[in-house]
This record gives sequence, C-alpha cells and structure tokens, in this order.
Amino acid sequence: MDHLVERYLGVADAVANRHRYPGHDPEDLRQVARLGLMLAIRRYREGAGQGFVPYAVPTITGMIKRYVRDQSWAVRPPRPIQELRLEVNAVCLRLTAELGREPDRKEIAAAAGLSEDLVVEAQLGAAAMVGVPIEQPTTTEGHSAVTGRELSSIEAGCEEVEQKQILAAALTGITDEERQLLRLRFIEEMSQSDIAEILGVSQMQVSRLLKQLLGRLRRKVA
Repeated sequence: MDHLVERYLGVADAVANRHRYPGHDPEDLRQVARLGLMLAIRRYREGAGQGFVPYAVPTITGMIKRYVRDQSWAVRPPRPIQELRLEVNAVCLRLTAELGREPDRKEIAAAAGLSEDLVVEAQLGAAAMVGVPIEQPTTTEGHSAVTGRELSSIEAGCEEVEQKQILAAALTGITDEERQLLRLRFIEEMSQSDIAEILGVSQMQVSRLLKQLLGRLRRKVA
C-alpha cells in the first residue's frame, strides 16, 4: 500500500489544490485529500472500472467536500440542529416555489409539521454558519476593503497535473506500436498518409487503428 500512496500522492495534492475554501487551511485540505487517497487504495479492485486514477479522484473530491461541509460552521451547533436546519431549508425552498414568495414562520412550521419554536431554532442554527467579522470594512476614496480578507483561488498548473495523471493511467497497457502511432500523429503531427508510409500499411488501416485506439482511450478517461 505504501508504494501506491507514494506513486499517487501527486494526484491527491493536485485535487486538494483545486479546492481552496476561505477559512480552511490548504495544508488541512491536503491532509484530507491524502486520507481520501488511502481510502481509495483500500477500496479499489484491479480490473474494476477504467483504472485507479478515474476511481480515486471522485473519492478524494468527496472526502474534501464532506470535510468542508462538516467543518464550515462559524459556531458548530449540535447535530440535531444541523439536521433540523436542512429540513427547514428544504421546506422553505419548496414553499417559496409554490407560493411565489418567501413563506413566513407559521407557514414553514405547518408544512414541516414542526412547532414555530423549532423553526426559530433551525433558523438560528443556520446563522451559525456565517460569522460576523470583528474587523469592519474600511472605505478609502469610494473603495471598501477588509484587511486580511482571503478569497478562493486555484493554483496555476494544478488542473494540468491532474489531466496528465489521468492520461498516463489511460495509456497504461497500450502496445509499443500504438504508442508510436500516437507519437507520430499527435506529437510529430504527421498526416495519416505519411504515417502509413512509415509503418508500411495503407492510409485506411492507419485511420481504422487510430479510431479504435482513441475510442478505447476515451472510454478509459471517462
């Protein structure tokens, strides 16, 4: 297992770098992504699906999103309040669509089968997801700014790293002849007729081989 972790550590870090959230330390997200990688390695079965990387990336992403969901409260309320907030929010959205306006507390309580006190408690719990900043915005020449404010960002090159890892996994198992065909067509950008002359086959055969190979690679990547 250790050698697999070392081999695919870059995949986990690349996924973590694509998910930056204000209030969450990037190093924490990287550690969560690596835990997701270990989980994917334990669960993966050789020969199932289209390869390890296409299986691991959604597993790692899901781990990060669950972590952010569970750790994003400014003041974390008890689990029953969290679940109550989700229930009340769902009812509120449904009633807003049906009524064409925001429902009042009494209407929400009736539709959810809850007391108004519980609706109030759920709404207060929702307020705990967003903290009120101690530092107020300052205005300078018509522009407002908050010192130390952090915005979500994506590091340059992270997506390219992930794409290369996925492509490398898809190319695993192809023959030397297929690899040469890909190199001549997409790296050296030769025409099919020139490739046919080099390989000693017809242009139609080159076209058929390329179509079959690319179709197989697309299925692996998907």
